[in-house]
Amino acid sequence: METTRIRGELSGGGRSEVDTSGQAPGRANSGGLVSAERLSGDGPEAGRTPIRGWLVVYLVALAGLALHGLALTIASLVIAADPSLVGLTSFVSAPALTFYVTSNASLILYTVVLYLLMGKRKRSAVAHNVIFNILSLSFLVGWHAMGMKSTVGLAIDAIPPVLMTAYFVTSRRVRRTFRG
Repeated sequence: METTRIRGELSGGGRSEVDTSGQAPGRANSGGLVSAERLSGDGPEAGRTPIRGWLVVYLVALAGLALHGLALTIASLVIAADPSLVGLTSFVSAPALTFYVTSNASLILYTVVLYLLMGKRKRSAVAHNVIFNILSLSFLVGWHAMGMKSTVGLAIDAIPPVLMTAYFVTSRRVRRTFRG
């Protein structure tokens, strides 16, 4: 049930404000008052499609993959420093380790860029997500070629970027959310 309440100073210049929030003054973000921007839809949130549904699942998966990549990068550096921690006498070559750490770090940083673009609902977020997933697949193939990823590991790890690219390219929600 929505109530309309008029508050004002009748003796102080006749100023009055309309509160249609149904909450006590000071309870809402706007102090219980509805601004003209919010009523007319001209504010910064006007026309923005909320991020919901499978797009939320995508964002959670993207964050999970970034955290997983960070953990693997840290683990590879620890193991490279002392392979005996995991029962090895040697680890991968220095160039392979450098490629692995650099490529994982670039994917993690790119994930932050993606979150910024998607948070601002930029149209370019769609293209950048596709590029990110293609880059992820390319790095997987590179790691496999350098002997750091098995064929089975490559096949399993290729599933998320392929599915995420397919979702981003075909989803109507993505097109609506990032249209401009």
